[in-house]
Amino acid sequence: MKLYVFVVNTGTTLTFDTELAVQNVSDLKHAIQTKYKIAIQHQVLVVNGGECMAADRRVCSYSAGTDTNPIFLFNKEMILCERPPAIPKTTFSAENEMELKVEESLMMPAVFHTVASRTQLAVEMYEVAKKLCSFCEGLVHDEHLQHQGWAAIMANLEDCTYSYQKLLFKFENVYSNYLQSIDDIKLKLTHLGTAVSIMSKIPLLECLTRHSYRECLGRLDSSVGHGGAESEETEDEKSAELVLSSDIPRVHNKSLLGSFCKSVEHSALDSTDPGNVKEDRESSQNTTVEDSKTSVELNETDLPSFNVSLLDWINVQDRPNDVESLVRKCFDSMSRLDPKIIQPFLVECRQTIAKLDNQNMKAIKGLEDRLYALDQMIASCSRLVNEQKDLAQGFLANQKRAENLKDPSVLPDLCLSHANQLMIMLTNHRKLLDIKQKCTTAKQELANNLQVRLKWCCFVMLHADQDGEKLQALFRLVTELLERVKIVEALSTVPQMYCLAVVEVVRRKMFIKHYREWAGALIKDGKLLYEAEKAKRESFGKLFRKSFLRNRLFRGLDSWPPSFCTRKPRRFDSELPDISLTDLQFLQSFCPAEVQPLLRVPILCDFEPLHQHVLALHNLVKTVQSLDEMSQTITDLLNEQKVSNSQASPQSATTPRMEKLLHHSVFRVPCVLLCVPQLH
Repeated sequence: MKLYVFVVNTGTTLTFDTELAVQNVSDLKHAIQTKYKIAIQHQVLVVNGGECMAADRRVCSYSAGTDTNPIFLFNKEMILCERPPAIPKTTFSAENEMELKVEESLMMPAVFHTVASRTQLAVEMYEVAKKLCSFCEGLVHDEHLQHQGWAAIMANLEDCTYSYQKLLFKFENVYSNYLQSIDDIKLKLTHLGTAVSIMSKIPLLECLTRHSYRECLGRLDSSVGHGGAESEETEDEKSAELVLSSDIPRVHNKSLLGSFCKSVEHSALDSTDPGNVKEDRESSQNTTVEDSKTSVELNETDLPSFNVSLLDWINVQDRPNDVESLVRKCFDSMSRLDPKIIQPFLVECRQTIAKLDNQNMKAIKGLEDRLYALDQMIASCSRLVNEQKDLAQGFLANQKRAENLKDPSVLPDLCLSHANQLMIMLTNHRKLLDIKQKCTTAKQELANNLQVRLKWCCFVMLHADQDGEKLQALFRLVTELLERVKIVEALSTVPQMYCLAVVEVVRRKMFIKHYREWAGALIKDGKLLYEAEKAKRESFGKLFRKSFLRNRLFRGLDSWPPSFCTRKPRRFDSELPDISLTDLQFLQSFCPAEVQPLLRVPILCDFEPLHQHVLALHNLVKTVQSLDEMSQTITDLLNEQKVSNSQASPQSATTPRMEKLLHHSVFRVPCVLLCVPQLH
């Protein structure tokens, strides 16, 4: 078994050991370079169907490598060469000597030696005929393989064309959408300039950059494990009350207000919009003049260490990609995507597709008919070989018969017959030489034809590959620009989102305080109510569990009420930043007018109905906990039952006192139902 590699350029077959089949394609390329001196960078290995062999895959993973389905090798160095590949002309040593030998044999006298010599010549002509036929069959087989190799490279070209068209179509769609949104992109960039000028005036709250709130929660969790539920409730209430305690002293707020005024002008000058920069400079100067009294009152020791604007914080999040570089990249991408540059390139791409679809170059007209004619020649060649074989066998038979007869009188007629047969064999030999010449010429012509077409294929695929890389780069450019525009759009809403988030945190903390107060009172009374009802049911159960009426007339007296509002709700909003109402008031006093409507103190819902509900529940608990006549009756009956059990008397344990209690109390409506207040 051999591994077959067919060189399409020259129509030659290379053979290798089958051990290479289990190795990588890169190893096969090294073997080709070592054995046949074809550089690796000039090798293109393709299998039937147009799939190009990958260097890191095994050779046996491809269904190719046999003599009828070889691996097709294209030599790029030979393709780019100016001269077409030369098909070597093979000449057998005896093929040109046949005519001279026949002429010499015809001049020999009619003797036994002449018969033997002519018989040997006939056998030799038959052997030459077999070689010529085999050689012609090889030439035609090579041309068929060249045709298959061309079909394989055309299939690969079709795949490349399809991928190229798909990429071009995808880019044209994205670019068309981009052209429609250019005005919108410019408007978003303008909005970002306005937002940048606003962000430069908005101070960043220091508590948003500290992790003290999370550390406080960590200490709180550890204290819960050691100090119990009361310490947790106390700490939670303290954390929530920070929002409402506007009187908590914050020494750095006032100093931060004054010092931040000094830095506004410098921050605003970093804005990307020149028009906004001018306006910001004027407004910052006015702000500085207005707050000069506040700044003068500050002592040097009170200067804050934290003096950062919202814009400063954004600029350091993705260094060196600050807001200015983001806008600069957007404008740079838009300039590179100018229609004056892209439209001519798209025209070139469409022309490349037209070149890739050149049917005059892709289809070799008449090649199938030519190969069919060559197959017919091979068939006639086989017939000539068979005829030469029959004639040679006739020579051998006549020689043997003459040797057996040993009659010289038959030699003249036999030699004359042999002379005629030699002329027939010489004619057949000439026909075989003509077929050989035609097959050799046909292979050379096909190689010349393929050379031109392979060179065209190489250039158009190279051009398509270069355009494809440029299309990929432009597609990435448009995609990245659209992603940056999304970031621009998000940054434009940062001032509003920042203020809304601060207000939302304050609102939630205010809500937490009221919610915990209401939930704590509700849980406390709910737990007492549940335990009181549970105690009464336990008392009645002890009395009624041995009664004859149980599970006969009164079913369901063994059930228990579900626990409700007996446990504290799970903790929530524990990771909120430590923003207080004082911080909100600080922002109100300093932020520009554009965001002032967003910095209003949040208004909570009315908790008064909930407080009334808690008060009603508290009254209900008091009523349930009170000792009514029904509960007293059950208690007395249980005591009497204990006394009767201790005496162990077989008589009935019912006493006149019990009858009196039953007469006066058992058939009364339980007062707990009459005392339940109406809940709203």
